[in-house]
Amino acid sequence: MKRTSISTRVWLILGLFASGMLVNSYLETTNSRHAIQSCYEGNVEGVVDIARSILQYYHNRQMAGELTEEEAKALALEAISAIRYDGDNYIFMGDESGTAISNGMKELVGTNILGMQDPTGLPLVRNLYDVAANGGGFVDYQWPDSDDKSVLLPKTSYADYFEPWGWTLGSGLNLVALKNEVRDIQSSSLINLVLVTISIGVIMMYFVHSVNLQIRKLVYSMRELSEGRGDLRRRLSLDGGREVADISRSYNDLAASLEEMAVQVNRDGRRFMAAVKRMQPKTVIRSPDNTDALTLDSVYEMVNQICIQAEALELAHESLKEMAEQDPVTGLLSQQAFELKVRESLPTLNDNTPHIFAVIGLESKAGVLEPDQVALAVGVLRHVLPDDLYACYLADKGFAYWFSYTDSAEGMRLAMLLHQELKAELGDVLNVSLGLSSMLGGGKSYELLYSEAERALLRAQKEGGSRVYEY
Repeated sequence: MKRTSISTRVWLILGLFASGMLVNSYLETTNSRHAIQSCYEGNVEGVVDIARSILQYYHNRQMAGELTEEEAKALALEAISAIRYDGDNYIFMGDESGTAISNGMKELVGTNILGMQDPTGLPLVRNLYDVAANGGGFVDYQWPDSDDKSVLLPKTSYADYFEPWGWTLGSGLNLVALKNEVRDIQSSSLINLVLVTISIGVIMMYFVHSVNLQIRKLVYSMRELSEGRGDLRRRLSLDGGREVADISRSYNDLAASLEEMAVQVNRDGRRFMAAVKRMQPKTVIRSPDNTDALTLDSVYEMVNQICIQAEALELAHESLKEMAEQDPVTGLLSQQAFELKVRESLPTLNDNTPHIFAVIGLESKAGVLEPDQVALAVGVLRHVLPDDLYACYLADKGFAYWFSYTDSAEGMRLAMLLHQELKAELGDVLNVSLGLSSMLGGGKSYELLYSEAERALLRAQKEGGSRVYEY
């Protein structure tokens, strides 16, 4: 039911309404039939009372001596036999023996009908005589339909007893008139039901069409928006029902927010592109297609261009940063970058982490430190020292390096190895000395480490050079 469309639900409601109306019409027709039948029964009882009054009238004349009994009976019989009502309905009468003395069915007059039964075997005449003798009443039985004899219809007859002459008289309901009246009521109810259903259906059709039209517009706009093609400046109409208007208003608010974001992104993007163009005049920048369009696709394209240019700028920045940190002669860290990295690393050491600061002094025996000698020394440093070690070139003096390690003896062992390699490579032309300052944890500042390492280097050089001293 959750996935059922609104139009289907509306038509389902209409179908349920029509079904309810149909059931109600059936019940109303049934109740009407009972009411009409009760009315007919009252009419029949009244007619029988009139017939009994006629019998009483002639009996009174008999008792007054105006008529003999035979004359009174004959006149009464003639008067009652002539009575017709509700079309061709009549009064039937029988004497004490059960012989019919008046009946609409002429062939029954003069015959004993006391044993007559209805098609179901009910002794209807005997029952009529019994209720008449007990003060009058109705007897229900079955009787063939006048149009289709194979169809049995319920019928009711009223019977009463005229004691002075011992006659039983009565009359039955006019089933044809009752049937026609009930049929008229049913037809009228059915016509009214159809007219009401059609009227409501037309109204609901208009309602469903208007709601579906608004919902389709909303769905189309949201689909366009989700796929990036929708114009963020377009707004939905707030006409229609409250619920649809609320949804449209929410969509308009969303579109307005996205429009504001898109305008800001577009504006900032253009500024960014202009800045990139000024910074890198040779850079080819592709402007987004259809720059006047205000869609999510255009925003995405602008953001994509910004990301591309930002990535290029970031790479350029990293390249410039790397170039700024490198010494142009040796490719090692510059003195400023070396100092900055050591300062940043010292506070991160825990109290048990050993680290060493070394200053390498190179003294030319010829008095001048040649570039090729520096290059050879750099090659030795790159070969011996770990990759994560910080090292820099001290112009016309030598090198400095710093690193932390896990084994307390590793710092001195590495310094000795480096000294041996440098002597092996440059010992003929240079005096190579190392001054070391080591410590556990970050308790010493950069300045103090540098100062201690330089003092150790000066001591090594004063004692003839080509030595490794630790402060």
